Amino acid sequence: MGNFSVNHYARIDLNPGVGQVTYVLDLAEIPTFELFQQWKVDEPQPATIQAKAQTQAKDWLTNLAVTENGQAISLRLSTVKSQVVDGAGGMPVLRVEMLADFPLSSGRLHYQDRNFPNRAGWKEIVIRRGNGVAISQSSQTGGDLSKALTEYPADPTVAPPQQLEASATFNVLAIPPVTAAPSLEVVPKLQNEPFVAPQPIPAGTVVRGDFLSRLLKNQDLSLGMILLGLGAAFGLGALHALSPGHGKTIVAAYLVGSRGTLKHALFLGGMVTFTHTLSVFLLGLGVLFFQQYVVPERIIPLLGAISGFSIVCIGGYLLYQRTLMLAGHGHHHHDHTHEPETVVTESVPGQPAFLSKVDYQRTTVLVHSHTHDGHSHSHAMPDAITLRGLVVLGASGGLVPCPSALVLMLSSIALGHTALGLTLLVAFSAGLALVLMAIGGLVIYAKDLIPDSTATHPFFRFVPILSAVAVMILGVLMTMTSLGWVQTPLAG
Repeated sequence: MGNFSVNHYARIDLNPGVGQVTYVLDLAEIPTFELFQQWKVDEPQPATIQAKAQTQAKDWLTNLAVTENGQAISLRLSTVKSQVVDGAGGMPVLRVEMLADFPLSSGRLHYQDRNFPNRAGWKEIVIRRGNGVAISQSSQTGGDLSKALTEYPADPTVAPPQQLEASATFNVLAIPPVTAAPSLEVVPKLQNEPFVAPQPIPAGTVVRGDFLSRLLKNQDLSLGMILLGLGAAFGLGALHALSPGHGKTIVAAYLVGSRGTLKHALFLGGMVTFTHTLSVFLLGLGVLFFQQYVVPERIIPLLGAISGFSIVCIGGYLLYQRTLMLAGHGHHHHDHTHEPETVVTESVPGQPAFLSKVDYQRTTVLVHSHTHDGHSHSHAMPDAITLRGLVVLGASGGLVPCPSALVLMLSSIALGHTALGLTLLVAFSAGLALVLMAIGGLVIYAKDLIPDSTATHPFFRFVPILSAVAVMILGVLMTMTSLGWVQTPLAG
């Protein structure tokens, strides 16, 4: 959730008689967009942003609770420095560095950061001592992992710290010891480097400086540039569909165990994409007009949990239905034959004809007939593809909105290219749809390639059961990941 993050950094320097707090906030694209809306800033001019940040810094420092020996200490703001750079989609990214000091004597110091409590991000606290100060106990070390949010560990497995509180017990010495650390600068130099993302960027993500970001920042757009932008958005959507969390595995698992055709695969992929795009549009409207109540990093995990739980329920229903059918046809016999059977499904009332009236030329994987002493019956699984089933599964698989698509939408609105941004969003979604439909089509094609001699193996009677179990497992993984119970990608 890099586009939603607010990164915190605090360095507390303990010197004889005076303490200093270097406090840095890096706001990603969405929180910067929301903050500028609160500031009523349309054009992020440096002088305007600096003036707004100077005023806002006082509120941010008020939310830093510092106590010494249980007594509250007021921070005195001395320096504020703001910087705005282009982020993903050409949206601005804000960095504010603040320097404050406070009186200091021996005892126990406690620090707590109460800014942006609901935002995800890198949250780091560093405590250092100067000449004439001895620290006997500290919750933090002097190690600076991110160098004030300008460099991050290259190892992607390093989890971002979540430090919002720190404490230290220290003594101010009358004479600095000979072995003491070198004196700290009274006014440490503030950093100039823009925010650098700490983690590898997934394929299909809109990032700072890419073609679409530069395109949206351009005021004069030719037809050729617009067409290139649409092609780039389409390609990003296709790549994005291959990343975890877009229902690919669920679509495949469902179609493997059903009597689906290419039309069903296309409809299911399209439904996932439609829901995915609609969720982006609605979330974008919420951020634009109801930002006080709409917190994307809370809503997205909630939608992920709802999506995962819905898929678990769908898988459970399929498992129940298919198990009953399989058990109901269990029998003992001495003489029976297996013959491939052609099945024709009639039109279902209330369902589009293109989804309900299908002639299945080959269904030996899931359908076979038995003849017992002159009486025949079919083991065809009655897992008829219904419009309701496709809609529910597709909506569940596409419920979680895409941050990159949200960035494209909000950026286009902020930069005055609303029509272009919405068109890019449609192109992005079309690329996503193509991959999902292609995966569904490949599943159907692969089923038809299974030879009749192989398809009549008893194992294939249990394929619908196994596919239902797979849908349930994927739904459980999606739910647990969205709730933060497990650290694994959402089911792809």
